[in-house]
Amino acid sequence: MRKKIITMAATLLLLGLLSAVEQMAVKRLTDDAMARTQEILSLLAQNQTARGLERAREMDTWWDGEAPRVETIINHEATDDVRFTLSRLVAALEMGDRDGAFVYARELEGGIEHVLERQELSWQNLL
Repeated sequence: MRKKIITMAATLLLLGLLSAVEQMAVKRLTDDAMARTQEILSLLAQNQTARGLERAREMDTWWDGEAPRVETIINHEATDDVRFTLSRLVAALEMGDRDGAFVYARELEGGIEHVLERQELSWQNLL
């Protein structure tokens, strides 16, 4: 009986540690993504669409490299939504549609927040 309790406690501790590491990885990803999105929005507000396009392309490439690292532990739908919104943002900027790009950049903010919300330890996510 004592051995089972120790095994159960060790398993719960390990799961707790893995959960904390996972939370930190997702938080780091979303914080970096949000900072990049804010930079793009700032460039668009300053009417620097060429630099905004450059940053959006860089973010798109960066996201394609970073997101798969956490997709093994989080829902793909949330990261895919960010990926699709980034594609629409880049396309809008390539077409010179600054207003549309603003909309997609704001949508991107929401998508990034959603990635983090889906991973928070809460009753809603547990159930």
